[in-house]
Amino acid sequence: MAGGLLTSVYYELYGLKQSESFHGNVASIGGVTINEAQSPEFSRDNEKSNETSPVSTELAEADDLRLINQQLQQENKRIKAQLSTLTAKSMANKPSHNVPKQLQSIFEHQRRDDNWASEVELFAEDFLYEAQLHDTINLLSAECKLHVCQLNFVAPQGEPKWQQLHTALLRMPWMKQFKTVAAVQNTQAMQIHLSLKSSDELSREY
Repeated sequence: MAGGLLTSVYYELYGLKQSESFHGNVASIGGVTINEAQSPEFSRDNEKSNETSPVSTELAEADDLRLINQQLQQENKRIKAQLSTLTAKSMANKPSHNVPKQLQSIFEHQRRDDNWASEVELFAEDFLYEAQLHDTINLLSAECKLHVCQLNFVAPQGEPKWQQLHTALLRMPWMKQFKTVAAVQNTQAMQIHLSLKSSDELSREY
């Protein structure tokens, strides 16, 4: 059936607390100068004794700065690796399959749960009257199986209100149980698949 695809996709975002702590460390380290890196005890001891030469002090401070720089580079590499991992996971979670086609295949092969299916089918049959769309759209068929339902609508007058139908359907109380909704349509007909499973769960099923 040719037509446009209406799909709804949900993402979970995860914050990266490590990056916040990294920036905090950079800010604190960035504010340290060679003079500030000396402790008060070191300054008082230096005033009392000239045993430590200026050259050895500068070398020690340079070693400290090199150590800090190495630590920052290692932290930066670690955070970049975490970001790369998160990006890869995000790309993997994006559905690359044809959701309506997949739901159609599942619907055709799965068994029927009579109690649940009959209840949802009754709700679907009353839907157009509750949404006040029965004058322009007809429900051709409503059939459910184990966790997937298939609804077929037609517009005999050739003036379909598919977007209005789709919006009204999602507002029905009995629709809250479904996690995936996919639809294909043209000027005369619209087919909607509903599933109790999310797109991620569906990808593991078939």
